[in-house]
Amino acid sequence: MDESLRQQLEQTMSEFTKQQESLVQVRQELTELSVTMRSKDRAVEVTVGPQGEPTALRFLNNKHQTMSGQALATSVLEAMAAARQEIADQVAARFETVRGAGLGVAGTNLEDLNLDRLLEPLSGEGLLSWMNTEDKNSSGSSSSGAEEGKRGG
Repeated sequence: MDESLRQQLEQTMSEFTKQQESLVQVRQELTELSVTMRSKDRAVEVTVGPQGEPTALRFLNNKHQTMSGQALATSVLEAMAAARQEIADQVAARFETVRGAGLGVAGTNLEDLNLDRLLEPLSGEGLLSWMNTEDKNSSGSSSSGAEEGKRGG
């Protein structure tokens, strides 16, 4: 493999490793994320987790005792919707910082982001095998190896 190509590959792998570390850090931050919001009438407070799931519901200052069922339900749904929107915005902002570095992660649905699968082709044996194959190809005939790289990439 040509030395400049090897250096480019090493630089790319270094950047990729940094990107991987950033994604792992974001994933960890997201597992600890929660948001608490109140309804406009300040009767209800809802806390949601990183995927918008409710984790706590509080009725403040016993206001719920004087509310109709419909008014209470409206307050609960309003606070939950606000909390879910805020958590979605925070998740998107965290991924935007990683995406801005060049990953190109589409959307913010965490279930769709499988880091292990994303990194699999460039991990361990697969990458070493590819590099060894490239070394063998370049030692025989450098022009055919370069042409092959252009067609494959």
